[in-house]
Amino acid sequence: METEGVRMLEKEIIGEVWTSPEIYDNVGRLCDCGSRFAGTEGARQARDLIRDHFESHGLQQVRLATFDFLAWQRGEASLEVVSPKDQRLSSAISLVYSPNTPPEGLRAEVIDVGMGTRAEYDLKQGELEGRLVMTTTAGPPDTRSVHRREKYGRAVAGGAAGFLFANHLPGLLAPTGSLRPGKLAELPAVGLSREDHFVIQRLLRGPDPVELHLRLTNHTAPAQFSHVVAEVPGRRQDEIVVVGAHYDGHDISQGAVDDASGTALVMELARVFAPLAGRLRRTLRFEAYAAEELGVLGSTVYVNAMDGADLTRTHFMLNLDGGALRSPRGVALQGLAESRPLFAGFTKDMGYPLELTNQVGTASDHFPYFLRGIPVASMFARRPPGTGRGFGHTSADTLDKVSEVELRESGMVAARLLLRLADHPGPIGRKLSRDEIKQILLDQELEEPLRAQDKWPFGS
Repeated sequence: METEGVRMLEKEIIGEVWTSPEIYDNVGRLCDCGSRFAGTEGARQARDLIRDHFESHGLQQVRLATFDFLAWQRGEASLEVVSPKDQRLSSAISLVYSPNTPPEGLRAEVIDVGMGTRAEYDLKQGELEGRLVMTTTAGPPDTRSVHRREKYGRAVAGGAAGFLFANHLPGLLAPTGSLRPGKLAELPAVGLSREDHFVIQRLLRGPDPVELHLRLTNHTAPAQFSHVVAEVPGRRQDEIVVVGAHYDGHDISQGAVDDASGTALVMELARVFAPLAGRLRRTLRFEAYAAEELGVLGSTVYVNAMDGADLTRTHFMLNLDGGALRSPRGVALQGLAESRPLFAGFTKDMGYPLELTNQVGTASDHFPYFLRGIPVASMFARRPPGTGRGFGHTSADTLDKVSEVELRESGMVAARLLLRLADHPGPIGRKLSRDEIKQILLDQELEEPLRAQDKWPFGS
């Protein structure tokens, strides 16, 4: 399509995204389904809502991609200080895929490893065995964030008896999150509020050991669930650009920001691009993933099941997980250094400054595509320093946290970027060999973090 034609389409798309109430309304509809935790009735309602949306707007090849998984259900949790004094801690909740304690509970001393970085764990080497390891949601400033599953894996490797994961932000909000990808974890683990974390820290400053008593009862069972997939065909059926986000949330909240908002972005892009069937160079495939919150399980199973022809046809994947959290700030090119000039040209052409990074993120739905050599990128948003994921993964991730204006801005930027990805006449990015993928992960010092998470894909 000629440049002038793209300009005219762009104006139409921007106007539609900016003036229609549908994108914000869809966040509300998804939140009305409840948490959408994998395998629940709320997730089934959300799945059907997304499928009906794709069908009603005329997308093609609308389908469900069903997979087997281990469903986990939260039970009772309690945590008490038993020494040097008795005190019940009110905020404890199980982390996803936590096993149960013995019926009588687990009693052990606690040890604090700060933010849970590798260096902090190394300082406590030899002291973790048989103890409850405590860390927080905080990460070191100006460096790569340290994922919860990474912190947990180091506790497992150190022979810990259990794991305490505390919010570093106040508000009486205990965080949740998965411990292992799609399977029951090794150690009982709970999330704690900042306030309960402070209680334990204060006791640790005293002269006596601090002993806690932990009880957990959770449930697991085999289950099935489905992704929702649809397409807007382009002139080339052998060139596909995937746009994705996960529609599941955690069972303790509406999951409005993480990730009803990202799913609503995918739904909005599907709506505004559906009338362009056959007019753009590349086919657009819209994917709403289930079970991302189970350690990126759903999309991993989905991508691993793709046949060779489908992998060959897939030229790019754009992930919108959490893309609506405040205004869009940049695009993480996930190791695609060679594509940086192309994206810099896109942002200049759009007149919208976007920071470009090459840092590979391993904890969202683009990562399985990256591991198969497909060029991937994810949009990221503005966050105040030190806030981490904010209200994400807590009971406060609710609809009031989503700004309709900022959601529209994210939709506008994503639509303009997608239009260029769909109609760019040259390649978007080069597909990587397995050796190149491994080298990128090694260069970004991701081998040890991925091994800690039980997710290093290259064996020993």
